[in-house]
Amino acid sequence: ATSDAAVDALEALREVKIARAVDGVEVDAVGDAVAREGRVAALFLTQFGDFDSWELAQRLVDDLDAMKRAGVRVVAIGIGSADAAREFSKRTRFPLENLYADEGGKCHEALGFAPGLGRAGGDFAWMEDKTPFVNGYAKLLLMCAGIGSPGTLPAVFGGYFGSKYKDEIFVEGSNLDVPAIRKAMKLTLGDGYLRPFELATLRLNNMIQILNNWEALTPKDSNLLVQRGGVIVFDDGKAAFRHDDQGILGFCPAARVVEKALSDDPSAKPDPVKTLHLAAESRRAYVDDIFTSISALEKSKDKDNVKGEELTGQWRLIYTTGTKKVAANVNRTGGGSYFPIPAVQSFDLNSGRIRNGIYLGPIKFFFDGPFIWREKLNMLEFTFTRVSLALGSLGPWSKDIDDGKWEAVKAAEQSASSGQGNIEKSDVKASKPGANPFFKFVYTDDKCIAARGRGGGLALWARVGEPETDAQEQQQ
Repeated sequence: ATSDAAVDALEALREVKIARAVDGVEVDAVGDAVAREGRVAALFLTQFGDFDSWELAQRLVDDLDAMKRAGVRVVAIGIGSADAAREFSKRTRFPLENLYADEGGKCHEALGFAPGLGRAGGDFAWMEDKTPFVNGYAKLLLMCAGIGSPGTLPAVFGGYFGSKYKDEIFVEGSNLDVPAIRKAMKLTLGDGYLRPFELATLRLNNMIQILNNWEALTPKDSNLLVQRGGVIVFDDGKAAFRHDDQGILGFCPAARVVEKALSDDPSAKPDPVKTLHLAAESRRAYVDDIFTSISALEKSKDKDNVKGEELTGQWRLIYTTGTKKVAANVNRTGGGSYFPIPAVQSFDLNSGRIRNGIYLGPIKFFFDGPFIWREKLNMLEFTFTRVSLALGSLGPWSKDIDDGKWEAVKAAEQSASSGQGNIEKSDVKASKPGANPFFKFVYTDDKCIAARGRGGGLALWARVGEPETDAQEQQQ
């Protein structure tokens, strides 16, 4: 998640002391670690026994020489002691001379990175005062389950599913290479893409090492186990790019760090339409850029961005900021995640029907219903009146879930538009724009559509074909 916080990062760090990992000597964060001049990629790692710190550091090792040749100084400041930093360096092979220790997480606090669940400023902050007996270990377990940790569960599932759009991890000669695993995966699953279980295998290997060296790696204060980190790219002392981790496994991708560190202008905003097309076609756009792009299109108020007739089609959900609560978190700073399982939406403006379904192998679970397209508002308001389940060629088995309210909405809408008679107050209320579930579209074309939902979250879909709703089935 990219933060536009007004805080002056260098000024915030001015009084903070940290320790050099190489010798344990206490130094100023500004001047020794983060230089006031030149390009600096500063990684504010979580604690040294955290999955996020390990994975980011491991992935960056192979790019450190290229960044050094380009004049970029890379520093990593992790939470824990200098001894923990040295243990971390030994096991991840991240250079000791680039590493610093912040035993109390003072840098993270000064910069306003997410404090984690159950701490002041984080989700369930009341726990700190009202349930002091709940220690950092319990809070960490809750975050690992996705509670107070946006994006964690999709990231976990993604480690098992793999992706044809992402690069393989176990590459010969790389810092992450494990020859036995690489050869076995190539033999069974091929190569050239992120294979199923490949990322999960890396994380399992890391977990084994972390747990076996837990005492040596983790900070004394267990509450710091949930503190999140981030990345800032400084240009002559100015924060040109910033990423704030929102939850576990929400760290800035290493490739993103390298891209911004080597960019002519790390602060440059992405091209909105190109970014959405890249995400829809290959899922290779960074989620921060997707959020920024949809938000920019929403703010532009360009009437040509949305054409109702382009909605007719079948669309696969690509990206979402999730539920209302999660959206409230990420909407402050960006983020969201690629949707990990096949979820497909069909809109048919000719029949006014919508279908929303989840498709996992032979299992098809979907909802059908009517919608109203409110063209002036770019709003598609809908309800579901039937739920169905199919198993391969068996089914579908369907059940009506119509509560009768939609017909009242439709009748009120028609009466209001034609000026006929009186309308019941309840019907007026139900027919008001936004009274029912809706998508308010901010962009449409023949490749993708983007919208904000009633709950406040953003979503991006990619076109996959012609609409499939109960209207088409009735015509067959």
